[in-house]
Parts: sequence; C-alpha cells; structure tokens
Amino acid sequence: MPIKSFIKKFGKGAATKQVYIYETWLRWIARGIQFILAVVVAGLYGHRVDVDHRAGNAQAAAWVYALLVAGLSCITCLVYAIPNPFGKLQPHRLFAWDLILFVLWIAVFGVFAAIFLHRDEDEYEGTSVALMKCAVWVDLVNAIFWVCTGVYGCVRTFVGRKVNGKIDQYSDKVEGSFNAKVDQYAGAATNNFSMKLNPMRKETEYV
Repeated sequence: MPIKSFIKKFGKGAATKQVYIYETWLRWIARGIQFILAVVVAGLYGHRVDVDHRAGNAQAAAWVYALLVAGLSCITCLVYAIPNPFGKLQPHRLFAWDLILFVLWIAVFGVFAAIFLHRDEDEYEGTSVALMKCAVWVDLVNAIFWVCTGVYGCVRTFVGRKVNGKIDQYSDKVEGSFNAKVDQYAGAATNNFSMKLNPMRKETEYV
C-alpha cells in the first residue's frame, strides 16, 4: 500500500535523522564558542597592536602572533560552519588542524602567561596588566576547546564505523517498533475504509 509504505519510510527517516541533527548542532555550538573566544582575543590584543601602529612604534611579535592565531581560528570556524565545505570530506576528518590550533593557542597562553601573570603593577609597556591577565585565561580556554574538537574529530574518524553501526542498530530498532505501530493503526483504518467502500461497489455491480 503506497500510503503505508510512505508513512514507514518517513517515520524511520524522521527518527534516525535526529541522531545526526543533534551531533551537527553540538558541533556548531562548539565552533560558535571557538569563534566568539577568538574574536575576544583579537579585540584584546588588537587594541595594543593598533596603538603601536598609530604611535609609529615597532609591532610586538607576541601580540602579532596572537592576532594571527585568532584570525586563523575565526576563519576555520567560519569554513567549518558551511555544510560540506570540502565535498565528501567531512570536517571532523581534519582533526589534525584542530590539534595544530590547540598547540598554537597553548603557545599564546604560555607567552602571555610568562609576561603578565607574575606582574603586580597596573601597566606594562602601556598595556593594562589586569586586562592582559584576563586575556591569558581566555587563551587557555581557547586551547581547551580546540583540543576537545580535535580529540572528537580523531575519535569520530577512527571509530566512525562503530558509531555508524550503533546508529544503524538504533535505526533498525526504531523502524521495527514504528512499523508495528503503523501496521496496527493503518491496518485498522484500511479495514474500516474498505467496509465503507464495499457497499458502494456492490451497488454499482447490481446496476
């Protein structure tokens, strides 16, 4: 029966697709947080770079490096937000890039932690020490998020078949229970509908 088969197919797709939708939303949330944190760091360190530029001073290498890492992180998050940006190559398979960004963020954290965390004065070379201490911890949070997405991508890449197998098992289980419900309700509805149509068919046959 076409309607019955359509209901079964639609019900299975709607149920199993939720698993992948949840995974996609969680990934987008993580990328969104990474993007926001990178923008915050770019704003904190970019102010110092802009002040040096306006004053005609030489650019401090540490601040420029931090801006570079923040910029790469922002671009990466934007690219990964595009559905299938690399065709059939899924973004989680590029976990090595996430881990590279983790190392870069750890370097940013280490450099600025060494400069500011032990200082008690209000300013250092015209920069607020209190503000930079906050930036140091934002750097660390950035590193943590990038190592988390990198590890997730690694696990998803090498254990992906097992995960997909579990999803398929869940899909089959949902399909079985859903088909039973469809057979129960659709069968009863079909019988009632046929009973209503049969008298009409008999009348046409007699005519």
